[in-house]
Amino acid sequence: MAVLLMGVGLASCSPSSLNLAPASATTPYHGVAGAPALDKGTRNFAAAPDPSMPIVVTTPTLNSSTTYSLPQLINIAQLASPATRAAWQRAREAAAATGVAEATYLPVLSADVLAGFAATSTTAPGLQTEILDVPIDIPNGTITTSGVQVVPALAIEWLLFDFGSRDAALASAQQLSFAANLGFTLAHQKLIYDVSNAYYQYNAARAQTRINREALDNVKVVLAAAEAKLKQGLATTMEVAQAKQQVAQAEFDLTQAVGQERSTQSMLLGAMGVSPLTNIKVQDISNKPLPSKLPANLDRLIIASLQRRPDVQAAFAQMKASEQGILAAQANFMPKVALTGNLSAVLGSYSVDDSRFDADASLTVAQPNAAVLLGLSLPIFDGGLRDSQLESARANAAASADDFNRLQSTAAQEIVVAYDVLRTSLSGYAAATQLVNAARTNNDAAVEYYSTGIGTLPETSVSHAGLLKAQYAQAQARSNAFSAAAALAFATGTLTSAHGL
Repeated sequence: MAVLLMGVGLASCSPSSLNLAPASATTPYHGVAGAPALDKGTRNFAAAPDPSMPIVVTTPTLNSSTTYSLPQLINIAQLASPATRAAWQRAREAAAATGVAEATYLPVLSADVLAGFAATSTTAPGLQTEILDVPIDIPNGTITTSGVQVVPALAIEWLLFDFGSRDAALASAQQLSFAANLGFTLAHQKLIYDVSNAYYQYNAARAQTRINREALDNVKVVLAAAEAKLKQGLATTMEVAQAKQQVAQAEFDLTQAVGQERSTQSMLLGAMGVSPLTNIKVQDISNKPLPSKLPANLDRLIIASLQRRPDVQAAFAQMKASEQGILAAQANFMPKVALTGNLSAVLGSYSVDDSRFDADASLTVAQPNAAVLLGLSLPIFDGGLRDSQLESARANAAASADDFNRLQSTAAQEIVVAYDVLRTSLSGYAAATQLVNAARTNNDAAVEYYSTGIGTLPETSVSHAGLLKAQYAQAQARSNAFSAAAALAFATGTLTSAHGL
């Protein structure tokens, strides 16, 4: 009773857990975990820094004199990326869940020991009689038994038959483990694609920087020619001012290109999962040949790709696991047969005090018990619980089937888009190459004509702008071709290693 009253008192004194949250929807939160929220009367929604929180940003050890190729960058990413490690742990978790399902086929053996002090009091009636004419008068009293007892017990429970419930659970766990393993494979494939795509974007930005640097050199040549002609009286100050404007514009464009190059380098480091402050040299791909072959039969490519893509296979495994859920729910309507056994003993040492007599006694107990039982459990009524579980399992299976079909359509669309982008980029690069050659010839001629006094500065500006536009188009088409090749390899499930491209 004392313990009960103490519990009631403590419960009445316990504060409400709602004070851990902000007082209103417009009150900023300030506080620490487990403590009531503080209202500082401000509208500052900043979170307080947590110095105890570990901050880990991977910084690999790199050789400053090495220029890293794409396969080397992918290898660094696979060693550093937390995404692949997390996928590996999920695969291990799913594998362990399979072990849990397998364990249900074996008996469960448990040992328990209860020990403590016990005391009981029993009212004993008195006795009035005569024995050999000697009157005996024993008044009413109380018999008190107290002592220490130990109850060790060994129990076994073995489910022998359950109409396939465990089989369905094991099959479902195995399918989910397979899906988690495919998720691990997909994590690596996506990492390879992300690094590859960022690598090509970075190289495209570097190409843009080179183009702008060459453009700056070209307009500086035009400016020098304009200034020379001005000294000879063959040009006006307006032409020199226009040439200076072109130089300023080219310097601005170069600054923008350098900024874009740095941004794409940070994106590459982010895709690799390493610190954005990492200093690394990356191999240039200006001499790398473009992909030249496209699959001839797109329909056959789609079918083969869907059969080997890990995400599609994982969705199929999820669908089969959900189908096993229906079998498990149906098995709950059937009886279960189990074998149970128990081996125990009551061991104790007691003292017996009888208030009717002026004497004490002691008692030692050692009582073994054993039982082996075969039980049958048949559910009769559960308020519709099993019916609801079965309907839920059927709905889950139908949703998994729809997800599987949707993913196939999405994957097929990804393949077609990547295929078309690659084909368009290759054609665009070929056309842009011819355009660059023609624009360069025209620009060289325009600069030469202007230097010799034949051409005009507007003609030179137009030719320069045409060359710059053609070079931009060529660089972008080249980058798109490499990116599309990586996307097609990823979409078809063939981007499987650091040397995939």
